[in-house]
Amino acid sequence: MWLPALAALAIGGWGITVPSLWRDESVSAVVARSPLSYMRQLMGEIDAVHALYYLLLRPFAAFGGSEFLLRLPSLIAFVATAYGIAVLGRRLVGPMAGLYGGLLYALLPMASRYAQEVRSYAIVSFVAVLATWLLLNALDSPSRWRYVAYAASVAVLGWFHLYALLLVGVHAVAVWTARPRRILPWVLAVAGAGIILLPLVAVASGQRDTQLFWLHPPGFEDLTAFLEEIAGNAAAAVVLLALAACGVWWSRRTPIVALWAFAPILASFLISQVYPVYDPRYVLFVVPAIALLAGIGVHAVTTSLRGHIAVPIIAFALVGALTFSAHVAIRQPASRPDDLRSLSAVLGAEQRPGDGVLYVPQRYRLFVSVYGEPFQKLTDLTNAPGTYEPRTAAQLTAAAAGLDRVWLVAPPVTPRNIGDPRFVELRRTFNLVSSRSFGYTRLALYVRKGR
Repeated sequence: MWLPALAALAIGGWGITVPSLWRDESVSAVVARSPLSYMRQLMGEIDAVHALYYLLLRPFAAFGGSEFLLRLPSLIAFVATAYGIAVLGRRLVGPMAGLYGGLLYALLPMASRYAQEVRSYAIVSFVAVLATWLLLNALDSPSRWRYVAYAASVAVLGWFHLYALLLVGVHAVAVWTARPRRILPWVLAVAGAGIILLPLVAVASGQRDTQLFWLHPPGFEDLTAFLEEIAGNAAAAVVLLALAACGVWWSRRTPIVALWAFAPILASFLISQVYPVYDPRYVLFVVPAIALLAGIGVHAVTTSLRGHIAVPIIAFALVGALTFSAHVAIRQPASRPDDLRSLSAVLGAEQRPGDGVLYVPQRYRLFVSVYGEPFQKLTDLTNAPGTYEPRTAAQLTAAAAGLDRVWLVAPPVTPRNIGDPRFVELRRTFNLVSSRSFGYTRLALYVRKGR
């Protein structure tokens, strides 16, 4: 059972500090390093759904907050998930099915990528595995404390990511079909978890428009892209799905794994047609189930061929070969949506004493300041003095009166940010000298006209 964990540790630790932290990771790191008073304010305004993760991250951020330390909780969760898959597979089918499933999970590029990310998604996957294991324990050997433990795991799952509660629907079907007499204690356990989650739901429901305004209804091509993202490319996805299909047939008497692998994706897709909630990261918690199904499939084919050792060797060699290029790609320095390390290096090399900086929109301050030293040397023109409100155009003009150079940190140029009053005012009195993109973040230098 430890072999998948060791494989996950080796693969997840490979190149963990090479990719630059990107905007989502920057937010995590900056908030985790901030005073609790600032964290409370942010949670109240926009980011309550990540409160538990930010609290968990604080000790890692306190000890220097290096890229390795910040990403370490996700790596630990990745290793624990691989181990948990092996344990689940042994319980449901047999030790070899668990071994194969855990090893396949460690080989999947999408799981490996989020093992190297300062966000909660790898932890959500682990808690999903843990909750499923605790449910099986409660169903097989019912006791009050087993259901309490399961309820606690569901509450933790929701506090790490509310949309992961789609797993509870899978558990409901599994309980109803496998142990209908256990439905009442299960309902009570879920109700208890719901009470613990009520404060988060109440706050987060009012923050959706500011937190998830960018989501859109997905199409069928998004589902195809998700499967390719899991495996790294189309060929690897075909092999993975073929093995998972064998696993569905072999484990038809334990349908909880198949439901867990596909039902949350379908539910998220259908809900998103009217109320967008779908993003590949938000359904990452199904990947352990897909890996377990594929592992069961390897075991099924091996058993059908009288335990021929060539079957798992060929299967893992094929998956490893097909996913290798994706693993290499996600470990490149600029492989994330933003290359904030390079942005910070350029700013540090080219800034001059007395330069100013303007973040449009102002949330870009959080997005880029994980590599904060160069930004600390600049005069921040973004907020009105003593407030968290952005300056007006007139306030910006007054604040920049003594400055000859201003650095703009913003998204790529769009009609939306071109019309921002501060951006309009900046262009009125300053000339654009240079503009460089570091992924989805742009760094531009403006020099006062006539200078």
